[in-house]
Amino acid sequence: MKRKYRIFCDFDGTVALNDVGNIVFTKFGNAEHWWKLVEEWRQGKFDAREMWRRQAKISSMNSEDLKKFAKTQKLDPFFSSFVDFCRDHDLPMYIVSDGMDAYIKPILERHGFSDLDVRSNRLSFNGGNRLKVDFPYYELGCGSCANCKGYHVKRETKTDEVSVYIGDGYSDICGAVEADIIFAKKDLLTVCREKSIDCIPYQTFQDIIRFFRQNL
Repeated sequence: MKRKYRIFCDFDGTVALNDVGNIVFTKFGNAEHWWKLVEEWRQGKFDAREMWRRQAKISSMNSEDLKKFAKTQKLDPFFSSFVDFCRDHDLPMYIVSDGMDAYIKPILERHGFSDLDVRSNRLSFNGGNRLKVDFPYYELGCGSCANCKGYHVKRETKTDEVSVYIGDGYSDICGAVEADIIFAKKDLLTVCREKSIDCIPYQTFQDIIRFFRQNL
């Protein structure tokens, strides 16, 4: 019987070559403050929602600043081929991110992927250069992530489907552990190996296309 796959894909450092959220909040905020917040979040001193709120308070940008920045961001060179592959083989795919829609959607749109299903936090401009952050999925998740990716994996995957998670960082852990198949690199790969979680190491989406060609 042919296996049915449903794919969940991180954005920052996975679809996008860079961790765009890190760059946004260091470029338009205070880099030292941001990295201190990230380290304290990793240590469990507060949840990711609080991390974003604290940084948003000291960051300054407007929608035009962010649009100009988005134009400079590149995607994994094989992501376009992966999207085409998923469409050709009717593989449902979601972009799940603990980052912000205000940079994710313009970047995807610029590269021709405005139709992709994006589940993320929300960033808006509250007059002048002031920022407002909202977390539409927070109450549904684990209480640590601002947008728990594990929630989306559990909610969307049907009983007869194989869930696939693709990621690279600490915010991907909840999504990865709920998936049947994990593609991991960088920090996510390190965590999976430390915790003896089965995963498939990858470098680019070309590796993931190769997997599906062999397993569909």
